[in-house]
Amino acid sequence: MELEDHIIIIYLRIEEIYNKLTANTPLRRGGFSPHLSDVEVLTMEIIGEMQGRNGDRAIWRYFDQHWRHWFPELSAYKTFAKHCANLCWIKQALLPELFPATDRVHIIDGVPMPVCHNARAYRSKTLETIAEWGFCAAKDEHYYGLRGHVVIGINGFISAFIVTPANIDERQSLWDIVGRIKGTLIGDKGFIGQKWIDAMADHDINLQTPLRKNMPDARPKKTVKALMRIRKKVETALSVLTETFALTKIKAHDIWHYTSKLYRKILAYNFYIELKS
Repeated sequence: MELEDHIIIIYLRIEEIYNKLTANTPLRRGGFSPHLSDVEVLTMEIIGEMQGRNGDRAIWRYFDQHWRHWFPELSAYKTFAKHCANLCWIKQALLPELFPATDRVHIIDGVPMPVCHNARAYRSKTLETIAEWGFCAAKDEHYYGLRGHVVIGINGFISAFIVTPANIDERQSLWDIVGRIKGTLIGDKGFIGQKWIDAMADHDINLQTPLRKNMPDARPKKTVKALMRIRKKVETALSVLTETFALTKIKAHDIWHYTSKLYRKILAYNFYIELKS
């Protein structure tokens, strides 16, 4: 499929849901309308991320040089970057509408999201209201920043993405997906705990995790192996998110801009999976 087709498909998909979301809740209550429509900007952001252009400036430069005949109202970079940030709410609202959590099996896993090098942590002002020191078990190292928790369905689409300070117990993120998904949820050993299994069961979520070697496991070994085999899907997703979409390298000084760029990447990833299939 050609890139032109991708642009058209993404534009039409976003336009349909955007019109639905803003029918009774317009994004703007006054002032002049921007030259570029919100749907055009959202399309440009997602296409840019899918092309490996992970920042506002890179996306703007790409469309300015190669696609201005499709987006003739593209204005200066600063105007474009501000427009992208102002669409933060709509990006969050688009995710469950475009990619609803219809699967009965989901996987959850965490990913460290440092905001700066450790040497600069004590003087860093980046996201200082929420960034904290945390520990990455996979790399066996401490880092300063946030921790992302990705929830992905068996179909490969990301249903939810929760961001917490790096020092928060990752099981706390489970409360943010209550009401969003139902059925089996597969986590790693960081989600072990009968208290959490019982709490999630009250919300129609069957939490399953591998157990530690010194813990008895009454489940059939074949069932456990099948669960862990399914769980590898999230590892593949995190690999693509960190390498292709630079999820752990988001540059922003406040939560508003950070969230806007984060959801842009999540939407772009889901469209990447959809158009690849």
